[in-house]
Amino acid sequence: MSTNLEFYSRFDAIDINYALRALSAERRRRADGWGRQVRTTILVAAFVSISAIVAFASDASMWTFLSFMLLMAAGLLVIRHSRNSHIKSLSRSRMREGVARIVLSPLGMRITHPGYEVLISWSHMEGVLVIDQGLLLLIDAYDYCPIEKSAFNSDAHIKEVAAQIEAWRNATQADAPLPDA
Repeated sequence: MSTNLEFYSRFDAIDINYALRALSAERRRRADGWGRQVRTTILVAAFVSISAIVAFASDASMWTFLSFMLLMAAGLLVIRHSRNSHIKSLSRSRMREGVARIVLSPLGMRITHPGYEVLISWSHMEGVLVIDQGLLLLIDAYDYCPIEKSAFNSDAHIKEVAAQIEAWRNATQADAPLPDA
């Protein structure tokens, strides 16, 4: 494989909902613990149980408890709407418009886009994720740079590029000095 790899990709070529779900699944895989859904379910069940105990111990009526649960459900809907609104605003961001030039080299990843240019060292990257729609270069746990599937020759080429990126990342992490304590 050559020293530098160059790709042209549109940030909107990979569906943002799909990419964020893939990122979330990758975070769960790396967490080595209970998933967010299990923690959320336990938290909601504990909150409902404590609310029921407090409501019935203070001789509040069943209607008070039910109205409180309705209020809590409305709060959860607001949180969900806020997340969906955030995804929509991300997908309409000017930084996600147009074609980006992505150059991968042993030093890192350089993204050139109308309006900005950034170089990120492999030692500061979270990794790479192969998905059905292409490749996600994980900048951190919540951000990525996509390379659409059409930028590659084949599925084998995608996996070859991902393996090369991992090799570069491993080489820079082995050479990186330890932070001062």
